Amino acid sequence: MNSPMGCGVGLRAPHYSYILSHRPPMDFFEAISENYMDTGGRPIQILEKVRQQYPIALHGVALSIGSADFLDKNYLKKLKTLIGRIDPFIVSDHLCWSGVAGQSLHDLLPLPFTEEAVDYIASRVSQVQELLGTTILLENTSTYVTCKHSAMPEWEFVTAVARRSGSGILLDLNNIFVNAANHKFNPYDYLKNIPSELVKQFHLAGHTNKGKFLFDTHSSPVIDAVWKLYEKALELYGPVSTLVEWDEAIPEYPVLAAEAEKARAIYSRHSESREDKESKVKIFNRPAPQQDAFILREFQTKMKSWISPCSEGADPNLGELLNPQGGEPGLARMTVYAEGYLARIHESLSEVYEAVKHFLGDDAFIELSERYAAAHPSEDYNLNHVGRRLPEFIRGTSWTEQLGFLPDLAMLEWNIARAFHAFEEPALQPSALAGLSGDQAEGLKIRFQPSVSVVSSEWPLLDIWKARKTALQEINIDLKNHPQSVLVFRQDLEVRCESLEKTQSDFIQTLLRGMTLGEACERLVNAGHDSEPLGEWFAAWSTRGMLAKISS
Repeated sequence: MNSPMGCGVGLRAPHYSYILSHRPPMDFFEAISENYMDTGGRPIQILEKVRQQYPIALHGVALSIGSADFLDKNYLKKLKTLIGRIDPFIVSDHLCWSGVAGQSLHDLLPLPFTEEAVDYIASRVSQVQELLGTTILLENTSTYVTCKHSAMPEWEFVTAVARRSGSGILLDLNNIFVNAANHKFNPYDYLKNIPSELVKQFHLAGHTNKGKFLFDTHSSPVIDAVWKLYEKALELYGPVSTLVEWDEAIPEYPVLAAEAEKARAIYSRHSESREDKESKVKIFNRPAPQQDAFILREFQTKMKSWISPCSEGADPNLGELLNPQGGEPGLARMTVYAEGYLARIHESLSEVYEAVKHFLGDDAFIELSERYAAAHPSEDYNLNHVGRRLPEFIRGTSWTEQLGFLPDLAMLEWNIARAFHAFEEPALQPSALAGLSGDQAEGLKIRFQPSVSVVSSEWPLLDIWKARKTALQEINIDLKNHPQSVLVFRQDLEVRCESLEKTQSDFIQTLLRGMTLGEACERLVNAGHDSEPLGEWFAAWSTRGMLAKISS
């Protein structure tokens, strides 16, 4: 993990095809851990293919190492599995918290810089490293508020956590620049006060100037001032693996690669250089802490009340814990976090519920997202899971009165998303059922692949879903008396949707509910249907890899 790997870029879905088809020169790629921990579908297969050609760094956003909640052992187990599968040269996350009291806020939230917080977090880092069996790096984050209880500058806090835990530092130079502007310090002082032996990776990215503050968006090229900061960092630390991030308004791959080439040109000029920093360390007078008690949970709970729309109300006492920011009370900047939370929920729902959004329209879908966020706080670190309860939620809204098919359409889209990420099992071979007698088959239970589901509706659901990219005024679907059942399954990493006639639909759903083959056949006959198509159905399911296991 200590060897510099040159300059890389983030691995993002819009670039998958380009990377696999062109195999462009790049020193390494960095993958967001959570995008690959919970999927058995195309994303992890792509990552494994990229890993065959390039070194990979794993970078997490949901470890929540600074949270007052317990460590998520299930999360760590999944991360360890991914590490074993990918063999990354770096494993990293952020020195922050992202949720408390069982709710995930899907953000990189600030910490009070206190001795108590250092001890608490260092202990948790040690547990994580022991569980994962590897050293991790922790990244300094961009922040928009600071805590009055902080008793040391940020760089001292970052250093202390690394030293006491044995972890390394991922130094994000854009975040240093953003925080220097937001909190009024010299970014070069930050650099000069981080021990060089702790720094194992740099991040570079763009940000957005909001006038009163800088906002870390990763939506634009690196600015000149951050490039200069990078040049100084290389003088101080020598060659350190460098990543260029671009996560919003993602450009074509060659544009991103050009940013990496710019970093590489600077990197190559400093491949051997390193300054003696000891004489340059500036001594800072620490502010006296206002309170000796450990306030992490209080601080985080009060912040959550301002960020989450489902809270009982924003706690005004949070203002007593925050420093003024840019001439405004600290509470004024909490809108950055609150709006960010809603934006991430809306973005996640938009990705899954494309058709629902299309038929509702942008404004109504934003309103739906906000109402849903208030009714169902996110309890999962993975944003892909946020929309699990949306079909049920839509059913009770006025939008269903106007568009009666919306709940069923939402259920179809959720099942498609679930199928995309499902962890499939080895497919049942056609020979497995061939030698079974009728008596033997009657007591069998058929288990389909996790990706398989059926959504039955009184509406022409598949036709409606297929119209999700058609202008509303051009859609012409007869909605009356056209019920449809839709089979969802995954084949060759692609999710497929097909219309099923009612008999086969009912039969599959009976098996999915756990009934035996004999019970399913009996229901089929009692409904007035014969069992002759069964052989044909099973042959088709088997050919498509839809069957996973048979059991008695």
